[in-house]
Amino acid sequence: MDLNKLCVGIIVLVALLGASYTALNNNVAYGAETWITPSNVSVYMTDLTSVITVRIKNNNDHVQYFKISQRYTDTLDSPINWVIDWTDPPAVKMVDAVSPELGGDWGWKIQPGETKTVKFKLRAVRNSTTEPLTFVILNQASQPNNYWPIIPDPGIYSSWFWPNEIEMLNTNLDLQYWRGKFCLLLINTDSHSVSGIIRAPIVPLNSKLVYSNPKRTFIDNELMWNGNIAAWDVTIPAGGDKGITYTYVWPASKSSSYSTTGTFSSSVPETSAAETPSVPTKEAGVPYGLFVIGGIIAAGSVIYARFLR
Repeated sequence: MDLNKLCVGIIVLVALLGASYTALNNNVAYGAETWITPSNVSVYMTDLTSVITVRIKNNNDHVQYFKISQRYTDTLDSPINWVIDWTDPPAVKMVDAVSPELGGDWGWKIQPGETKTVKFKLRAVRNSTTEPLTFVILNQASQPNNYWPIIPDPGIYSSWFWPNEIEMLNTNLDLQYWRGKFCLLLINTDSHSVSGIIRAPIVPLNSKLVYSNPKRTFIDNELMWNGNIAAWDVTIPAGGDKGITYTYVWPASKSSSYSTTGTFSSSVPETSAAETPSVPTKEAGVPYGLFVIGGIIAAGSVIYARFLR
């Protein structure tokens, strides 16, 4: 038997199996949750507010400043603009402004080696006005309705961000603790009662849901791997509304247990400097099976090369 030809045949066979695996993995009709593009949405979110508490340490040998971001854009087509309702302790106005139309930039100074804990409240507004923002988050990767007679309805989408992004922007600032409380109002604009799944519009990654009112129906980790996205199965009467409040604590590994009573406690964890994340999702990342196939092909190539010597 010609071992060279045998090795070549094995490599070709494995490559064909890999191609078949990839085609199966990319099949959007089977084995994955399919989002259908809506032509109309009857439930909107408004009165979105957030109260954020952070603990940050300055590891540099000179004073550092950090400020409140008043524009949230992560995984959104259009940004959410925020105005600052209050800060504790009082913030100072920065010499430069990224969002002058929203009242200028405000923040705090941290002395060398100092650890500072701050708390502030943000309110989502429409453009640069003081009117509440009314919005809905839809999956932009959804597909046209080509199915019959029934199709899945996963509900309203979500968005997410990394709480420790400040460490990526300035490695001298060490985020030790982050807690975010979000409140919003759902409004049904339909003339009939409607039901469906509503996901938390903004979710911090690597964080834990520690409070929800009403109690979350389930935690969705399909949109984002280990995203811990809170989701509620809601029914809203015609022209009615429903309020939702939820709280996350970062990082998830040191957070307290989930609660629906409105009270919770958590310890302040110590963390190391952040690294740029790389998390596989449905839209990005390499399936595990392809790693295995790639390893087999690489091993087969090495064997073939040795036989040629």
